[in-house]
Amino acid sequence: MSRRTFFLNRREFVAGTAALAAGSALPLPAFAANTVTLGDFEVTTFTDGHINLPAALRAPNADPEKWKEVLERAGRSGDTYKSPINVTLVRTPDELILIDFGSGPRFVPTTGKLEAALSDGGIDPMNITKVILTHGHPDHLWGALNDFDELTFPEATYYVAEKEFNFWKDPDAMKSLPEDRQNFVVGANTRFESIEERMKFVKEDDEVVSGIRVFETLGHTQGHMSVELKHGSESIVVLGDALTNPVLSFEYPEWRAGTDHLPEVGAATRKRLLDQLFASKARIIGYHLPPPGIGTVVKKGAGYAYEALA
Repeated sequence: MSRRTFFLNRREFVAGTAALAAGSALPLPAFAANTVTLGDFEVTTFTDGHINLPAALRAPNADPEKWKEVLERAGRSGDTYKSPINVTLVRTPDELILIDFGSGPRFVPTTGKLEAALSDGGIDPMNITKVILTHGHPDHLWGALNDFDELTFPEATYYVAEKEFNFWKDPDAMKSLPEDRQNFVVGANTRFESIEERMKFVKEDDEVVSGIRVFETLGHTQGHMSVELKHGSESIVVLGDALTNPVLSFEYPEWRAGTDHLPEVGAATRKRLLDQLFASKARIIGYHLPPPGIGTVVKKGAGYAYEALA
């Protein structure tokens, strides 16, 4: 039996299982967290699960006592805090555009829920036409391959920043990361090799389709991008990991994040981005903000805060 045949049979099996569940007395879970619209764009967030991050991953320039208080408000539970994952799907009149791939089945057990979430929302992965990658961390890229090491979205074209691709492909990339994250490089290279034939490079201000452009939000990684959806004077900005926590990122953007590859660049990006988002009154979608991850930037004292969509 060929791998391709097995892939198709697996899809038929999943479809048949869903049909049986639909006919049973037990309701299926509703994974689609929320939908907002902007002109012709219908924008929905889907969960990919969550990551348990160590609370000890402290910003090195944060005041220790202030850090404890902030971490409690940021969602600390014991020695960890739960960081949710919200993946964005944009439906246009002609396209189904996913922003990031999710984690896939080989990262951590609390992630990799995107395929099930999309299925529950009536979305067939075969119908995804484009995937825009914000950056190459496992929870954003590793979902390019499913649990049978086939392309999860085999009909899509993949849009990747050349700076980001070059970082992960650099022979010295592993040396630039802490030891506990060096496997990220191996995983990224495996996924990039699998999608390279369907990949297109994008750079600052490139439009993927009319009204959807990418722009650099560097620091979390060397080529990190965010995505802006525009209609007239209104916009929705899909942040990736440019702003990751509803307290830390908004109220203390100058604190250098332990997960950033370039911490000082990341801090400068956060401060600039917050000014821009507040001034433009854009709605934002954060990959790791509280589900469904949709809100706005509001003033708080001399700085800013996150306000979830009502």
